[in-house]
Amino acid sequence: MKLEIINLQKHYPIEQNKIKKLVRRVLKIEKRDAELNLVFIDNKGIKEINKKFLGHNYATDVLSFAYHESPLNNTIAGEILVSVEMAVQQAQNRACSAEGEIALYLIHGVLHLLGYDDKKKGDAKRMHQREGDLLARLGYRVPVPD
Repeated sequence: MKLEIINLQKHYPIEQNKIKKLVRRVLKIEKRDAELNLVFIDNKGIKEINKKFLGHNYATDVLSFAYHESPLNNTIAGEILVSVEMAVQQAQNRACSAEGEIALYLIHGVLHLLGYDDKKKGDAKRMHQREGDLLARLGYRVPVPD
């Protein structure tokens, strides 16, 4: 398993060992291996990437990009970008910790790379349930959408 952390923001301290442990535990539960870049940025940075690659002119919480169409040898490879600025803002609005909100975004990104989708209502419900299950197993109390 290869996890690279790139911290390009100053809104919240990123504890690299804690982040790697979280992602490793999620992947172990999902019985997958990974080669991932975990990029922590601000709203401006994620908005630029969202516009450039997806054509959406707004900041979002998390983006994930797979490096391969389908996982090779049970290994997912890709990049997960987290807006830490948005996580801090949402944590205040939702009365939870910024760390928990960041964990939610990381899990959401990993699930996308594992093939989960949230475009259709039924698929989104399945994905959000899995997020809630994983957050609970990892000891986080963060509200997830229904």
